[in-house]
Amino acid sequence: MRGMKTTLAGVLCLMGIAFGLYLVRVNIVEAQGAADWGQWGRTAQHSGESPAVGQSPNTQLADLTFDPFVMQEQAETFGELLVHYQAPLVDGSNVFLEYKTGTYVSCQPPGSGHPYPCGPDDWSVEIWNERAFVWQGTSLVEAWNFQSDWKPEPNGAGLGGWEPVFHAALGNGFVYVPGFAGSIYKLNETDGTQVAQYKPFSTDDPNTYVSGPLTVDLHGNVYYNIVRLNSSRPWRSDVLGAWLVKVSAQGIVGKVSYKTLVPGAPTMCGGNPCGSQRPGINVAPAVSADGMTVYAVSAGHFAPDYGYIVAANASLTAKWQTAIHGLISGADPLVSDQASSTPAVLPDGSVVYGTLDFNDSRGYLLKFDSSGNYLTNYDFGWDSTPASFSHGGTYSVIIKDNHYGSGPYYVTELDSNLVPQWKFKSPTNFEWCVNAPAVDSTGTVYANSEDGNVYVINPDGTLKGKLFLRQAIGAAYTPIALGRDGKIYTENDGDMFVIGK
Repeated sequence: MRGMKTTLAGVLCLMGIAFGLYLVRVNIVEAQGAADWGQWGRTAQHSGESPAVGQSPNTQLADLTFDPFVMQEQAETFGELLVHYQAPLVDGSNVFLEYKTGTYVSCQPPGSGHPYPCGPDDWSVEIWNERAFVWQGTSLVEAWNFQSDWKPEPNGAGLGGWEPVFHAALGNGFVYVPGFAGSIYKLNETDGTQVAQYKPFSTDDPNTYVSGPLTVDLHGNVYYNIVRLNSSRPWRSDVLGAWLVKVSAQGIVGKVSYKTLVPGAPTMCGGNPCGSQRPGINVAPAVSADGMTVYAVSAGHFAPDYGYIVAANASLTAKWQTAIHGLISGADPLVSDQASSTPAVLPDGSVVYGTLDFNDSRGYLLKFDSSGNYLTNYDFGWDSTPASFSHGGTYSVIIKDNHYGSGPYYVTELDSNLVPQWKFKSPTNFEWCVNAPAVDSTGTVYANSEDGNVYVINPDGTLKGKLFLRQAIGAAYTPIALGRDGKIYTENDGDMFVIGK
């Protein structure tokens, strides 16, 4: 027995050393000047953890409208805002936003779907831009604008009117922007000039889409997903292709099909065709802290509940895949195209992903180790990429925890085993509309609510402060970001608000 205890102690010691080395390496990266908030979830691990100390939510410092079509979009869906938006990207005094221009074609009357195409069935006539701003004193001033030729996937049964996300990312002084037919653009961060356009295919197919946010790892490699749909029946015919793409820091483009990443996926699911494996719409790849492993989420085109957590090597060769179907007795977790949930790599190298339950309005946060073994889950409020906070040789996970219908509505902090440590209940019994919370270096949590407030929650789960911006019933689920100076960047009804001291 003593020998067993000694062995266990040795293992725990090694785990502690590994965790400590991870934190040291992260601190080195921060010292090298990574962007304040450069992508979805801030880092390639989508940790949502900032080295900054957030400011107190005392004053509204800026208000910029980036979606001028909100009133029309809400009219089509009877008050709901079914749009996914890019996180505010921050690098020092520079701020980068998705900006929508072009035209929104309202249906007559709104919500009728006529004359077809209109409303969400005609969102491709909108134009998506990446717009840069710079802080000059107390004002955010426009610096440049890049008009992209990116288009979202067409509306259909799986999307249900939820507009897919256009999402750029920052890396090494460049802005990477989604483009047409599966391509991406590389722009200079300072002036928006185009450095390169990377094309994974030799021809431009308008039915090929950059799907979900771009991810930039510590080495400057860009990872993203592509789907190719049938032009006439995109959601009722099988996908024509789906790929995980890597653009190296040197500009070399590589790709691997999801058929290769998920070998042996079933062809029949519950007595019906599964369809080919493809990424969930709006899912950003995640990258391990050492840059050696890329994590993605896949599902059958016709069977979202037959999904997989997928791991690939940095060379884009398959590493492992773990099915999520059947993991939880009495539940049926699925990969929802209406969500923006993205896998997150936790400080110990494990991976979590938030699913929707096929039979419920809530879902499950699933946890896997770095080898793909299923560990545990937490029943939570769906459509959320959790933040993680490293402290005292362990870490906590922060998640949106809505009980849809009549509530209650919580922001919940979990320990490393996904056991609740505290729950902060909405004081007004409104939904939390944050889909990627932020946590600062002190463990303070930042989240926005449909009641129109941004809330700042102490590390012990008590209220630190709040600021009312605008009530947003039926609001879009949106991310929140922090600058290195602690300014808080949040979104509400197509506007970006900056708050602080």
